[in-house]
Amino acid sequence: MQPYQEDTIGTYKHSKKRTYKINPGTDVQHLHGMHRARCTSKNDSTAPRACTVGFSRNPQKGQGSGHRSLIQPRKTGQKAVRSSDRATSAGLKRTIRDKRRACCRRARTFIAKKKNGLGLSGKLKGHFKKEVRTNVVETIKESISLGLTQKQACAIFGIVPRKYRRWANPKPLSVRTAWNKVLPHEREAVLQAGYDPQFWGKPASHIFVYGHESQKFSVSLSTIYSIFNSEKIVRPVARKKRSASYVPVQKLLEQGFSILCYDASEFLTDSGVKVWAIPVMILPQRYLLHIGYCLGGVSAQDLTNSVREALVMLPEHLFENLVAHSDRGSAMKAVHTKNIIKELLGAPIHYGRPYTPDDQAWIEAFIKTLKYHREAPESFATVDDIVQWFARFPDIYNNDPHSSLMYVTPLQAISGQQEVILSQRKQNLLAAKYLRHNAWKNAKIKQPVFQVSEVVRLPA
Repeated sequence: MQPYQEDTIGTYKHSKKRTYKINPGTDVQHLHGMHRARCTSKNDSTAPRACTVGFSRNPQKGQGSGHRSLIQPRKTGQKAVRSSDRATSAGLKRTIRDKRRACCRRARTFIAKKKNGLGLSGKLKGHFKKEVRTNVVETIKESISLGLTQKQACAIFGIVPRKYRRWANPKPLSVRTAWNKVLPHEREAVLQAGYDPQFWGKPASHIFVYGHESQKFSVSLSTIYSIFNSEKIVRPVARKKRSASYVPVQKLLEQGFSILCYDASEFLTDSGVKVWAIPVMILPQRYLLHIGYCLGGVSAQDLTNSVREALVMLPEHLFENLVAHSDRGSAMKAVHTKNIIKELLGAPIHYGRPYTPDDQAWIEAFIKTLKYHREAPESFATVDDIVQWFARFPDIYNNDPHSSLMYVTPLQAISGQQEVILSQRKQNLLAAKYLRHNAWKNAKIKQPVFQVSEVVRLPA
């Protein structure tokens, strides 16, 4: 039986013994000089052998590799062996792998030492100085030369590869000029005005106004300051240090002083009319003496009138060591207020520090209670409603137990009953403890004690 003749590539050929599949391709026509498969005999050694055009992983039985073919004939049941596998032995592979691992270990150790030497830890985020960036780039380059890849070296160092490439190839800095930079002739005009004797000893605001009025230069006040500072023609002003440190109100209370504390806060009606409340209270009893009010704004006269009405309600024994305390509002710091309060109390006013509301925390907390008390109306239709609430609130507040007074009311505290009430509560607690202890002891004595022989065992 003669073998079939192969004419095409990419088709199936059937024989009686076996079906052969050729790699996909296109039909190849016979060209001049190309050998075609033909019937050959085993004894005919001079006949050309059938070969395929192109690369084929599975040549037909009896076919060999064509001219410069990469496929070698193999016997049935024999595994294909690559040329690289035949050239590299298992021991050489192991040696190469061990060397690569040793290089990676040395590179990792090198990076860790460099990073600790630079004082860096974790991932590098944010901005760094030029020296640090240069050292990081050099370290990563050396670690790459030791066998690591750029990605591995950056991961060990804790830096993003993109940032490393940006640090390694920095862009040249371009000099930028602001579009609104002061022109040379404007700068010269500002300096001439600064050297003018008519402006000596005066603030820079005079030069600012002069420049706009004379049309010689039109710059901002901050620009004038920056120009003068660059030429060092601004006279330095030494800050005055306080001779004495601030004395807080807590220390005055510890020394036995009574503090007359007052402040102002606004209330709004439904129509938008402002009504200012001026509460006056005494510390440490937290007793509310009076709540004055005024419309529009708080003046020194309104404040002093409220203080005068509050002093009428103050007991006489509290006038001995009485000090007024307030914040630094305009009405509180007015000369009229200082003179009147000094005349009434015989002592100057003690002020809190600027922008420090904690120095008058008592009156601030009271104002919040005045606005958000459980009995406070949700809104005020008229001014008269606000005034009625101010008149009714002192009786409510002075008869409510206060946490800072150990839950004694301000009225009881100012009348001298606080110590008596607290001592009575302490005795009541001790008596209750004694009674509970006796009850526990009696219950323990009356409880029957069962012996082992007296225990009745229930039937199972």
